[in-house]
Amino acid sequence: MNDDVSRNLVVFRIKGFAEPVLADAPTKADDAVEQAWASVRQQHKVRASAVSAVYSEWQPSAADQKFMAKQFRKAECTYSFARPAPDDWERAFAEARSVMAETHEARQQENAEELLPVLWSASSPRAGLLDTLPHQPLVPGRLSVALAVVARTPQGKIGMRHVTRHQHEEMGAPPLEKLFDIAYGALARGLKFEVRRSGKEVLVSVARDNLMAASALALPDLHAQLSRHLGAGDLLVGLTCPDEMFVAREGSGLADTIREQVLGSPYETTELVPSVLRLGPGGLELLAERGAGAGPHS
Repeated sequence: MNDDVSRNLVVFRIKGFAEPVLADAPTKADDAVEQAWASVRQQHKVRASAVSAVYSEWQPSAADQKFMAKQFRKAECTYSFARPAPDDWERAFAEARSVMAETHEARQQENAEELLPVLWSASSPRAGLLDTLPHQPLVPGRLSVALAVVARTPQGKIGMRHVTRHQHEEMGAPPLEKLFDIAYGALARGLKFEVRRSGKEVLVSVARDNLMAASALALPDLHAQLSRHLGAGDLLVGLTCPDEMFVAREGSGLADTIREQVLGSPYETTELVPSVLRLGPGGLELLAERGAGAGPHS
């Protein structure tokens, strides 16, 4: 990720090139992507038809989106940071610097233990263990969130120790709200929103370097964060496994694709059963689980 927020990093995947081709341009420029492409085309003598994907660190302007739709018709286009209003760049730059710093810190602490929220499905074969853990409901009777200490093992795998009621008491029984706030803060560090646009369709992928991205479902401000990219209204959320989250506007073509991916997920069920949910300003509704039918559950 580019450390200089005043320069917009643009990455092109080009057929015949083993590595992606990078270029940059002024972030505030309405033609930043067009400028970056002009530089790449001049240096490498390639045609736009050879471009299979374009990543712009900042959301392209309306002018750049028209340029990309014309030049890179079949390319997948993604970005990380939403483009602000013309008079709001300083706030946007400050937020971007904060995200970059948090991402860097998360990478530095990759092997450190973290207290994180963990999603639990009531239909999981392990759900009986939930009675021994302090937890909070997300969808009453269907989906809950508990706590665990998570770290990478020397072998690169994920080690997890669930926080039990007994351990909570041994800690002096601190307020659960405080523990969950700590876990949500740890989870949010390094959380990344990758936005893909194809015409009017928008897909947001939520990922995290230290995994457990699906637990972002429990974050109190998740709908507000996603609405920056997807607009207001109800969203369809797909959890294919504990480490992946995909979000689209409910009723869109991509929403159907997400549902299919979740219900066909090869993930081996542990605490979380692959799930499809509706996320709106008023909260969550579980719509379907893999192997659990497609009727809504409240």
